[in-house]
Amino acid sequence: MNIFNKLELMDLTESEETLVSYIKNHTENFIEDSASDIAKSCFISVSTIYRLCKKLDISGLSELKVLVSSSKDDYMKESDNLNYNYPVDKNATQYQITHQLQNVYDQTITSTMNLLDLEELRLSVSKLKKAKMIDVYTSSANIYFAENFKFQMQEIGIYINVPIEEYQQRLSASISDHTHCAIVISFGGRGINVEDIVKHLKKNRTPIILITSTDNDKIIPYATHVLYMSSYEDHYNKISSFATRLSILYILDCIYTCYFKLDYDQNIAHKLNYYEKMTDIKNKKKLE
Repeated sequence: MNIFNKLELMDLTESEETLVSYIKNHTENFIEDSASDIAKSCFISVSTIYRLCKKLDISGLSELKVLVSSSKDDYMKESDNLNYNYPVDKNATQYQITHQLQNVYDQTITSTMNLLDLEELRLSVSKLKKAKMIDVYTSSANIYFAENFKFQMQEIGIYINVPIEEYQQRLSASISDHTHCAIVISFGGRGINVEDIVKHLKKNRTPIILITSTDNDKIIPYATHVLYMSSYEDHYNKISSFATRLSILYILDCIYTCYFKLDYDQNIAHKLNYYEKMTDIKNKKKLE
């Protein structure tokens, strides 16, 4: 995860917030100055700097400077001026619509990448690989993305359970156990059943991979691993879920591709073999 995005998600003290603000607004000075100079500029103690490093689980100020330096450019690519909810107005031309949507998509991928914790992604895929059954829980239009993920995995011989109806979801969560792995997709934990589902899964010791927005403090404590989607879009007040849809699709595609890579040659062979069998059957029917 981009260090700037990680800092935004952390629970910080007032003095730590002051330090983070200084890092964002005076990045070059922070990278070049000593700990005592940074402390003087921020009117904080030196211990605050090292307390923040400890919270970030890094070795010290030198490592923090390296992370800030390497993350700055990607973080700066995110635009604060883009209106994700209403990227076009009623008088927009076709040219403006197409280019503004391109801008939304570009910014969404940048935002999602900055929020993506690669270690959480690796551990999530590892949990999926070990599971005897994978269940995906979501609702509304996100079900189509879950079904697409199911199709991708089925092409390499992995069956995914995607319960759709409320009763099916509750039943699947209730009978799930530690041999299952659950992917839960929820923007802000607002799904009607999502809180009950994660409680059942947690009680049954099922690992939970949560794909969610950064403002979801309701069900994150139940998750084993968390992958954040782009969170600039309002849940209701918008033209459409342009950013949310793309962010979810991108994360699921990353999960699938990382899973595929674990047995790369074997999975290619699986796909080719399945399609050859399907083609043979189709050709035989034509001959008959």
